[in-house]
Amino acid sequence: MNPTIAKRDIGLMLFIIAVCVAVLIESWDLPPGTFEPLGSGPVPQAIAFLIIGLCLIILARAAIALARHRVPQKTAEELEMEAADAASGFHPRPWSATAVLVMSGLYIVVLYLGVLGFGVVSTFFLLIVILFLLGRPPLRAFAAWVTSFDRAHLPSAMPVFIAIGISVAMGFGCEFVFTKIFYVDLPTG
Repeated sequence: MNPTIAKRDIGLMLFIIAVCVAVLIESWDLPPGTFEPLGSGPVPQAIAFLIIGLCLIILARAAIALARHRVPQKTAEELEMEAADAASGFHPRPWSATAVLVMSGLYIVVLYLGVLGFGVVSTFFLLIVILFLLGRPPLRAFAAWVTSFDRAHLPSAMPVFIAIGISVAMGFGCEFVFTKIFYVDLPTG
């Protein structure tokens, strides 16, 4: 790991830890649950502690990398990864992280406002994020398949079908599990 990546990791992990601390502070004040035996606080607290622990591991790794690499040099592994990325046509898209963060904020706002139910909002959120991260080629192939129903486009469009299946299964599946098994109240819209 070169020092530039280590510094970025440190900054990102500190931000994530700050968000988790905010979640911990807010989760201490959650009222006890009416139907679930644990209450509503332990799940976000456990997840926040888990994320903080993982962030501390990455922070330690980045600090060790900074201590070892005073001179920014690329390792043989990094050079191999860059060559493989160039050969496969991979191009980093740093704006993707920002776009997914904005979409996550919109997801939270829509859930908070109660415009639609949890299952519907989660399904559309997951579908949009997955399709966004897939990129344009599968979407173009899916559009070509929808307009012509030509089987030649079907293999290239398969990631879109998989994304639709995952989105529906996760969105409505999580709603079923949370409401019918864990008895958690979710936004109903």
